[in-house]
Amino acid sequence: MRRCGMCGERYPSDFLVCPKDATSLARLEASEDDPLVGEVLAGSFCLTGLLGEGGMGRVYEAEHVRFPRRFAVKVMHESVASIPDVVLRFEREAQAIARITSDHVVEVLDILRLRDGRPCIVTELLEGEELGELLERAGKLPISTSITICRQVCSGLAAAHAMGVVHRDLTPSNVFLLNREDGALEVKILDFGLAKVTDGANLTRTGMVVGTPAYMAPEQARGTGDVDVRADVYAVGAVLYRLVTGAPPFPISDPAITIVKVLTEDPPRPRVLDPGIPEGLELLIQRAMARAAEDRPATMSELDRQLARFDVTSPDASVGRPDRGMLAPVEDAAIDAPNHAATRTRLGRSSAVLLALTSGLVAGAAMFVTLCAALRVLSAGAAPTEVDLAMVSAAAGLAAVFVVVISLRALATRWRSGPAVEGIAFGLRRAVVMLLSGVGVSMLTLRGYALLGPPLPREILSIVELGLVAAPTALGAIVLVVALRRAARVT
Repeated sequence: MRRCGMCGERYPSDFLVCPKDATSLARLEASEDDPLVGEVLAGSFCLTGLLGEGGMGRVYEAEHVRFPRRFAVKVMHESVASIPDVVLRFEREAQAIARITSDHVVEVLDILRLRDGRPCIVTELLEGEELGELLERAGKLPISTSITICRQVCSGLAAAHAMGVVHRDLTPSNVFLLNREDGALEVKILDFGLAKVTDGANLTRTGMVVGTPAYMAPEQARGTGDVDVRADVYAVGAVLYRLVTGAPPFPISDPAITIVKVLTEDPPRPRVLDPGIPEGLELLIQRAMARAAEDRPATMSELDRQLARFDVTSPDASVGRPDRGMLAPVEDAAIDAPNHAATRTRLGRSSAVLLALTSGLVAGAAMFVTLCAALRVLSAGAAPTEVDLAMVSAAAGLAAVFVVVISLRALATRWRSGPAVEGIAFGLRRAVVMLLSGVGVSMLTLRGYALLGPPLPREILSIVELGLVAAPTALGAIVLVVALRRAARVT
């Protein structure tokens, strides 16, 4: 298209001069060659140019016709405007954002309709760049900057959660970095198109997977309806993983493969990708990205408090603009403050292996004693023969090997995740303690009764001894199996 600089009329590209005043026509830019550019919405917002385009619609810059202020207007594509569910979700996005009061969530001013009936959302105009674009250019960010960004994201999402809104699609592309005159870093959260409003109509059916696979929580990947604020906690952990390592937690080339990995694998340890990442920060990321929702921080405020331990910026410090000072290197050693949890995790892997071996030995010993007691019952108190002892020893050895193998296998499947290894070690320790303490209390009880109580027939005594050994052994085995299944489960 071409436009006359005198009268402003537009003409096809084969027109060279204006038919009205013979003025030479200028070719329009791509953003101007749009039928919506120049349209005035609700008598107030004049669309002046195209800012960007996505799958749901286009975003235009607009000027208020009576006030010197600019806005952004998101207009739905014609191709999807005829789908009722999509239109309803588009309008719900505006309603979800409008109920949130936070400096770190994009502000919605109005929801309007074009002359053809398509809905559009009027928001504040942001000047800066998306975090995703910055990462494509810079690879990764300094840890101090990453913590600052994620803490502001936590603040915005905490405000959203307080109003019953779960974002469900937090990615670097939905985090916007503003350019402030004072050079301070400010974050705005964008795109609540997939948000879940807890007191509104549910637009997501059970079995429907919504979100970006590389950053979605396992419960989202399963398509279940029990997605809550902890899904956003997982997403913040995944974004922080991307910021400090320079790589997404899972591959993004094939969505189907990514979803399978989200459900069945832990991402590589952050310190494997960058050994300079503090151990405590690695542990925090892994806890936020725990496959089981109950193992994550319960709220955004809790996650923010944990991030605060690694935030070395003072209120007066300037991190810098996104394109300059923000990328300045920082001394990561200053961030690695004393952290007992990190020390516990560092020692946890070796202690978990030792506990796996110990649990095998204890299980073998318990099996040996239990089988010997069973033989005494079956043989009416007679001493076991050498053949019996050989068979019992073989069975006890197999039990010990079996427990060691399944324990080490569980550790191998979750070795990347510090919190998961801690969980397995805790389960092994509890099983061993429960077995030993149970057997010890049982034997003390039996010996005390033998000293103080009336004597029992040998047959009854053998049965009692078998029960007192077998019961703690069975209980310890149940605790061990439950712990390993919980820590190593595939969600």
